Amino acid sequence: MRISTILLAVSAIASLPVSVTNAANASLAKTCASPSVVTSGVATTSIIELYTSEGCDSCPPADRWFSTLRADAKVIPLAFHVDYWDYIGWKDRFGKPAFAERQRAEVTLQGSRTVYTPQMLLNGKDWRSWSSGSGLASSVRDMAARSPRAALTLALTPAEPQQYGLQLSVKVPDAVERKESALFIAVTENNLFSRVNAGENRGVTLKHDHVVRELIGPIAIRVDGSLDITRNLALAPDWKQGDVNITAFVQNQRNGDILQAVSSPLCR
Repeated sequence: MRISTILLAVSAIASLPVSVTNAANASLAKTCASPSVVTSGVATTSIIELYTSEGCDSCPPADRWFSTLRADAKVIPLAFHVDYWDYIGWKDRFGKPAFAERQRAEVTLQGSRTVYTPQMLLNGKDWRSWSSGSGLASSVRDMAARSPRAALTLALTPAEPQQYGLQLSVKVPDAVERKESALFIAVTENNLFSRVNAGENRGVTLKHDHVVRELIGPIAIRVDGSLDITRNLALAPDWKQGDVNITAFVQNQRNGDILQAVSSPLCR
């Protein structure tokens, strides 16, 4: 386990294996030309976050376990690559300072001052038993049994190549909850590979799924509890649209609770 204090300050493109080509071909087989609309359900969806780094030699087992998860109506995985281990020899091309800042902010909400990799947060709370899978199913069931405290509808419409129209409608009924909460939109990508040529994982080819490529937010909920967003979503040239998912979630900014979440692939 790699550990860093909250005060720790502190992209090389890796060579990719042949299996990337196979993954890219598979993604092209999906249909990306049709619009899609998804609405959050009557059960509350869980969010599980992984904070990881390609420069951390204890992270690959967590990455592999995280790849076994699938985004659905019960649980949505989001993998945030942090940048605070870049200095030890390998720069993680997926790492962003903003993701490390999010990790620090979330652990602060739980009364801690320590961040580490790999770290899992389940519905905003530190979850250390991921390696055994202990408690995941029961925690997700407990979360699903709660009445959702927000409702989301996400619509995606193909536009130009590598561009999509995004429409998002949010409702937060409770007056106190809406004042403390914010909307986030995460763009994630699966089937990503890196050949690590330096640092603790030197010589290892790493596979990643559910990697957060972009996080939009926090976006404040209006005083009436509603929020409607229309925007253009432009994918970077190297993002494989067949492997991209869009996740929207509402999170309480005072205690880290997830009010509700919804996710949809760009292509089906």
